[in-house]
Amino acid sequence: MKSILFTLVLSAFLVGCKSTEQQAPTPPSVASLLNAANFEHIELTDPKLFALPDDEQKRFLDYFTKRQGKGLRDDQILYHYLENKLTNFNYFSATLNAEQTLQEHEGNCISLAILTHAYAQLVGLKTGFQAVSSEPVYSKQNNIVYVSGHFRTKVYAPLNEDDNYLVPPGSIIDYFPSRGSFYSGHAELKDLISRYYSNLAAQALALKQFDLSYSYILKANEYTPNAPSLYNLAAVLHRQSGDLAGAKHIYQTAIQYGFKDTNLLHNYAVLAKQLDDHSLAEQLNSQLAMLEQDPFELLTTAINARNNGQFYKAKQQLEDAIALAPYLSEPYVELAIISYQQGNEQSTKEWLEKAIEIENKDEKLALYHAKLFALKDQH
Repeated sequence: MKSILFTLVLSAFLVGCKSTEQQAPTPPSVASLLNAANFEHIELTDPKLFALPDDEQKRFLDYFTKRQGKGLRDDQILYHYLENKLTNFNYFSATLNAEQTLQEHEGNCISLAILTHAYAQLVGLKTGFQAVSSEPVYSKQNNIVYVSGHFRTKVYAPLNEDDNYLVPPGSIIDYFPSRGSFYSGHAELKDLISRYYSNLAAQALALKQFDLSYSYILKANEYTPNAPSLYNLAAVLHRQSGDLAGAKHIYQTAIQYGFKDTNLLHNYAVLAKQLDDHSLAEQLNSQLAMLEQDPFELLTTAINARNNGQFYKAKQQLEDAIALAPYLSEPYVELAIISYQQGNEQSTKEWLEKAIEIENKDEKLALYHAKLFALKDQH
């Protein structure tokens, strides 16, 4: 039995930041890579993901309205309601809609995110979602390799139109927190819904219900047609149903467009072994070894190199650390320090702004802002 960790985020930084991204070619959708001739599409019923029973809606709205304007932000009222409601919430691997999660008092992180959003939309609060990475935990079932992932919800505080927060205030609700976990990317409502259907597809696949799994993958594709996890799931479906060539084509396409997450590479390696392709298996295992390096070891090596004046080596180590863990702010700060020591103040500012953009801990944000403001005050 696990209790939920609720973390209030009280950030109040009022500066903007900038980022630039190169436009990459759009990869083909997962649906376009499926071999439809091998499967029968099943019409899925509407799960009504965010619907709550009428009596629960009334109970929550009464609680919410009685506490408005009494010292708590609206998102904090929701946070306290969930804290009281789900104190003894049980971790369970099933993926459920809001009503099922409430009735069963159990579910996985996707289930709780769905339930949280259901309450938030009742009172007009905006939500955001965060993918969270931690040390990978591997499991294997029916010759399918699974690597754990995690999802948490942020309920945003109501803002005035003229507010311009770098990190908008709100409450982070984490269903199954683990030590050593890190923010790895922003997610939207469409990502949450896609995860719901993807999880159901994986459950059907484990039971060898291939047509049902195929149908859930198609549904998830409507929300995230280029999700790396969905490419992997589609490829595993083809491999499990006997279409090894189709599975290999999906993996090759995904890698061609830069999708190389741990799940995908592990399962592609399983396929390579099944195809008796030793060269491919060795190549994939090498890529996995790179992905599984410790970014903190690289960061430590880079700091030592910087202290010894080996700036080129330090930059290489930091770039490798960023490739492994782009959600960590520390490598960007180290690059800023190197740029400053080399007299490149513009580059220093850009690296600090990047660190500020991705960091979500208030104490680090305050430090990074202070460094950035100090640079700007020099001119």
